[in-house]
Amino acid sequence: MLEGWAGLEMELPVRFTIVTPVLNGMPWLPEAVDSVAAQREVGAFELEHIVLDGGSTDGSREWLKSHEDLGFRLWLEPDDGQTAALRTGFDRARGELFGWLNSDDILEPGSLETVHNVFVSGPDVVMVSGACLFIDTDGKVIGAMATPPVPTFDGLVKTRLNPPQPSTFFRASAYRASGGLDESFNLAMDVDLWLKLAGQGRYVVLPDRVLARYRVHPQAKSERLAVASAREDLRARRRHGMPWRSQAGVELLRKAYLGPIFGRVPRAIGRSIRGAVRRVVIGPRR
Repeated sequence: MLEGWAGLEMELPVRFTIVTPVLNGMPWLPEAVDSVAAQREVGAFELEHIVLDGGSTDGSREWLKSHEDLGFRLWLEPDDGQTAALRTGFDRARGELFGWLNSDDILEPGSLETVHNVFVSGPDVVMVSGACLFIDTDGKVIGAMATPPVPTFDGLVKTRLNPPQPSTFFRASAYRASGGLDESFNLAMDVDLWLKLAGQGRYVVLPDRVLARYRVHPQAKSERLAVASAREDLRARRRHGMPWRSQAGVELLRKAYLGPIFGRVPRAIGRSIRGAVRRVVIGPRR
């Protein structure tokens, strides 16, 4: 037996649950599912993969129904959006360790083995993140997302660099104790969850270990709804006590409101107005 988070005991072997919400996931869905299935080839853990299709019309459902031999548990049912689908998946999950992988992203080989070892060696660890690569529509690496520089609640709430979602994993017990994903968020549900989890125990980052790849494409919500995403991020952080004068507060205010509002006026006027608003809302520079 292994002593787990909050005094709970975790029996070996540990079981992961990875949840994948799908809505028109082609052409990248097969690669995402295969990347999870390949995790079973290494590591002393069990793996449950839950896939929920909310009503795809692009062939995703047909592909999923014909490839259940890859070992995932499949639900074909309508949902109220991505956050609701994820909540449903985690409510049905039987694992002790959780993560989610969107249908256009990829887990790196051996990722879950690496994360499993961190959780097993650290009973007080509630969340683990590794680095994440950005890839384009063809799978070419075009950048990278680093792990947060200060892996604490205070560091997360005050700085803008979020844990990379595909490369972040957490204890089921901590997830449930936190209340889980909040369906009032459509875009920043992960930010809200990371802050709730980081307030419960130790957060470990693996800055030199790439655990997943995040696909950048025009259809992605984060690409289409960048301003709305910044506004939700701001709301999530303020809920958890983010100071306006923090790095995250200044940057999110600019991205969510000042930029969209004043970006259409002449540059000199816009700069003057933004400066005045900043001094009123945030205070003078120090």
